[in-house]
This record gives sequence, C-alpha cells and structure tokens, in this order.
Amino acid sequence: MSMNSRVETEEDIQIIKEYTLLPILLDMLARDIEELNLYKDKIVYHHVIFYLKEVESSIYPELQAIKSKMRERSIKVLHTDMNTLGIDVEYKVRGYIHHFKMLRSLVKAELMTTLMNLRRRLK
Repeated sequence: MSMNSRVETEEDIQIIKEYTLLPILLDMLARDIEELNLYKDKIVYHHVIFYLKEVESSIYPELQAIKSKMRERSIKVLHTDMNTLGIDVEYKVRGYIHHFKMLRSLVKAELMTTLMNLRRRLK
C-alpha cells in the first residue's frame, strides 16, 4: 500500500463537500417551497414553486451518484455537526479518519454556487 492511499485527494474532498451540502440544500428548498405554498394562488409563486421542485428533484440523482462514488473510493462520512459557526464533518477515506470544517459564510456561498450550477443543468 502506498503512502498516498492515506491522503485524501482534492476529488475526495469535493465529493465529501457535495455529500454534506446537498442535503442542506434539499432542506432549504423544502422550507422555501412550504413557505411559498401559502401564496400558491398567485401565478408567479406557482412558477417559482414549480422551478424549485424541479431543482429539488434534480438533486436526488446527484446525491445517488455521489454515494456511488463514495463507495468506489472507500469514503464514509462518520459524523456531521452543524453549529452556529458552520459545519464539522468527520469522515474516513480508505481507512484513515479525517476532519473537514466549513464556516457558515462558506456554506452559504457554496450552496448558492451549487444552486446556480443545478439551475444551468436544468435549462
């Protein structure tokens, strides 16, 4: 076994980040859809809800693909802790335990980037 097997790659970290952020984005979308449903008799809100549901449904295949990549690369998220500062993730890559932290401001920026990328794919 080479020394590099214990070091996680940039792609491993990206996979973990996406795996952590997509469920948060799903929660945000569900909350926003629920809130907008109060105004569903308004035609503009109906279109926004429709768009949000399309985005929401496009996330599930992404999440499945990420889970598949994680299995292939022997990546497992052990623990995720959300607090007022951000997110702490403990994960295992090929048998070695690592930690990942994202500040709240970075989480928001990453979620917006992810949302924009998903939107582009829907067009």
